[in-house]
Amino acid sequence: MNSDMHELVLLRHAEARAPHGKQDDFDRVLSARGQADAGRLGVWLKQQNLRFDQVYASPSVRTRSTLASALPDHVLDAHLLPQLYLADREVLQTLLEQIPPRGRVLLLGHNPGMEQFAGALCGWLAPRALPTCGLLRLRLEAAGKASLIESWQP
Repeated sequence: MNSDMHELVLLRHAEARAPHGKQDDFDRVLSARGQADAGRLGVWLKQQNLRFDQVYASPSVRTRSTLASALPDHVLDAHLLPQLYLADREVLQTLLEQIPPRGRVLLLGHNPGMEQFAGALCGWLAPRALPTCGLLRLRLEAAGKASLIESWQP
């Protein structure tokens, strides 16, 4: 674990529409509720004055749309990583170990991997629901562990 990274924020994309026809899962767009939730998240982040030193996101349409609505200031500097698309806990752990240690880092991705990763970091025995557009703010500690600072959900 990177000792200079203080906080890890896990964000699940906002609600997406079900695929239609032959639409690929990767190309699903946000629902009206998802767009509204991402906008509310953006307002909350501004109210909290919560800024990110680094942002890593899945390149799927729904995660990029969530990023654009909730964190418009990070659209251009976010790292879109193909391995974050539907990443499982192990992929997220490997990614965390590879991230340069700098301040507050946001990972924007998908369930069930995000929820399982948070559980592994925090030692939760049972999964805790991370709804669409849900955010978990974690304080990173020694030995690959973390504690929950706060959470937000629409």
